This record gives sequence, C-alpha cells and structure tokens, in this order.
Amino acid sequence: MGCIMPFLNIIGPVVIKLRQARSWSQEVLAARLQCQEADISRDVLANIESGRTQVTDKHIRALHKAFGVPVVQLFPKLVQELDETFTQRKDDRPMKKPRHPRRKS
Repeated sequence: MGCIMPFLNIIGPVVIKLRQARSWSQEVLAARLQCQEADISRDVLANIESGRTQVTDKHIRALHKAFGVPVVQLFPKLVQELDETFTQRKDDRPMKKPRHPRRKS
C-alpha cells in the first residue's frame, strides 16, 4: 500500500494555468525565472507545479515578475477571495486618528 504525499505548496496548479495560458513550456518559464535571478531549474519548476516542493518568497517574487501578475494571482481563487474580503473589511473600518506623543513639561 503506497502513501500519499501531501502538497507542499498551494500555488502549483495556478502556476500551471498561468504558464499554459501563455503557451510556455516548463523550459521557457524556467529560463525566464533564471533571468529574474531565481535559481529555478525545469526540474524544480516541475516539482513546484506538482506540489512536491515548498515555495519560498524568492520563488513567489520571481513568478510574479515572470508572469507580470499581482502576487495574489499566484494563489488559488479562495485565497484571492479572502484577500479581497480582508481588504474590504480593512477599508470599511474608520481611520484612527494619529496619536501625538505627550510632551514632557
């Protein structure tokens, strides 16, 4: 009986969709990422897409630049919706008045 490996990242399927929407092969995307000074080979990219490897902030930054999309669009729709909900909630709150430090006499 085999064991099922858990996904180590949530952006893999989105990376596949973004890459395929541009008709890029893994080799093309890996080359673009390397131009962003990201140390991501085609093998590492394949592991990111399949969820077999964790994604670092450097990977996210490089993918954001390579695809030319906002960072939040690298994440699944649920995360994007949560981001929108948070942003709306933050915008609905009244702004606090800035506190001025008390002056000592």
